[in-house]
Amino acid sequence: MSNLGASVNRRAFLRISGLTGAAAVAAACSPAAAPAGTGPAPTTGTGGASKAAWEKEWDELIAAAKKEGKLGIQTLTGVGYRKYVETFEQTFGIIAEHRADASASIWGPKIQKEQEAGIFTLDVAVVPPNSALSVLRPTGAWVPIKPLLFRPDVIDDKFWRDGFAARFMDKDRNLAFNWEFDVRHSIGINTSVIKEDEIKEFPDLLKPQFKGKIISDDVRTGGMYLPFTAVRKKWGDDMARKYLTEQDITFTRDQRQIAENLVRGRFPIAFGVRPTALTEFQQQGLAKDVKWLDIESVGFVPNTSIFAVKNAPHPNAAKLFINWFLTKEAQQLIANATPTVSARTDTEAGYPEGKGTPGKKYFESGNEDTYQASEDTRQWLLTVVKV
Repeated sequence: MSNLGASVNRRAFLRISGLTGAAAVAAACSPAAAPAGTGPAPTTGTGGASKAAWEKEWDELIAAAKKEGKLGIQTLTGVGYRKYVETFEQTFGIIAEHRADASASIWGPKIQKEQEAGIFTLDVAVVPPNSALSVLRPTGAWVPIKPLLFRPDVIDDKFWRDGFAARFMDKDRNLAFNWEFDVRHSIGINTSVIKEDEIKEFPDLLKPQFKGKIISDDVRTGGMYLPFTAVRKKWGDDMARKYLTEQDITFTRDQRQIAENLVRGRFPIAFGVRPTALTEFQQQGLAKDVKWLDIESVGFVPNTSIFAVKNAPHPNAAKLFINWFLTKEAQQLIANATPTVSARTDTEAGYPEGKGTPGKKYFESGNEDTYQASEDTRQWLLTVVKV
C-alpha cells in the first residue's frame, strides 16, 4: 500500500541569497539614526537636539563596547549568518569571533564542556531554542536576555508578531527571544488536478476522492511529528489516525520523489514536501501549478532564538549586538541574507513562501510549553504508521 524511498536530508535551513544595501543598513543602525516607530528626537528651545534617555544609553553602550573591542558569537552554519555578523563588525568597529556549527549535537556539547572547564569565550548565541533550553539551560549556560533589551523600537509590542512577550520561547519568558517566524506550510497541491478551495482544513484530506492521491514524507522520521502535534491538538487522535491509516497514503523519505510526483500530478497532494525539493522543477518552469496551502492547524514554525551567554567576556558588546540584532534594519538584513522571515511586523519576508497570515496561530515548535507534546506525538506516530 505504501512505499519507502531513500534516506531524506533535513530541509536546508539556509537558502543563501545576495546581500544588498549593506552600507544603508549600517548607516540606519548607527546611533545617529532614529529607530522605526519612535519619531525624531525632541529639540530644545535653543534649537539643539535633546537626546532621549535610551539614546544616551545607546551612545554610552557603543563607546563601552568599542573599548572591549570584541564579540564572541555562536550561530548555525551558512553564508547568511556570516553576512550579518560582518555588518555588525563594519557598523560598530568591533571584531566578531564567530563560531558556526551545523547542529545542536555539535555546538551544544562544545558550549557545555567549555563552561564546565571555566572557559568563557562566547557572549551571544543565535540558535534553535529546543536543545538550548532542554539541555543547556539546566547547566546554567544562559542568563536572562530580557533585562538587556531597552531600545523602544525593540521592546514595543507593536513591532512583534503576537506582541513582545510572545517572542520568548522559554517558560519564564526571559531567556530565549525568538526573532524568526518562517512558517512551513506542510501541504502542497497541484492546482491542475485539485482546486485550492477543495482543501481548507485538515479534515478535508479525509474526503473519499483524495484516497490514494496523497504522497507524504515518512512521518516516523524528520520533523513530521511537528505538524501532527498541531493536528492532534486541534482535531484529536482519532481523526489523525484515520487520515494516516485509511487514505492509502504513499510514504517515502525521498524528497525529490515527493516533489516530482506533485509537479507531474501523479500525486496531486503532497504532505511534508520541502520548498528546496521543488527548486529544480521551478528552475525548469515545471512547478507553476504547485500551490502551498496556508492551513493553520498543519503549518508550523521551527523557531530560532537569540541567547545571552553566562559570564560573557564582552558584556557591553553582547548587549549592543542583541539590541542591534532585533532592530528593523538588522532584521530585514537577516531576512534577506539567510533568507527567512522575521517575526517583526515592519519587515518584508526574505523568503515569501514562509510568510504566515497575520492573526493565525501556527504551532511554534521552539516554544518550551510544547516540547512534551511534540515528543508524545513522535512516539505516537511510531505506533500508528507501519510502512
